[in-house]
Amino acid sequence: MMAFGMVGIVYKVATEHMNPLSVVFFVYVFSATLMGVVWSLSPDKSITLEGMKLVVLASILAVIGMVSYMYALKLGEASVVVPIRNLALVVTVCLAITILKENMDLTKLGGIIMAVFALILLSR
Repeated sequence: MMAFGMVGIVYKVATEHMNPLSVVFFVYVFSATLMGVVWSLSPDKSITLEGMKLVVLASILAVIGMVSYMYALKLGEASVVVPIRNLALVVTVCLAITILKENMDLTKLGGIIMAVFALILLSR
């Protein structure tokens, strides 16, 4: 969690020195290189066609999200943009409930409400 917390600030500063598209490109290049090393050391390298279809979809969504995020950081304050980006958890919870048929309980509902409330407070 610390790494995710720090990376928003690093991205913000990087967009002050480079075009946001360049930041995204090199983040993915270096990430892919590092993950290649980690994956090569993994004992389980199972790959399926269905899994690869989902990986392609996830990659498209990740690039759209990352490019949007970098431009938002370039134009806005990290203290506002990063919490908005982290509201992706609300989207994930809602999709998990509707698509994966996961249960909605009062704890999850309270978490969603507090996350939205926190965003409102941070964006003022």
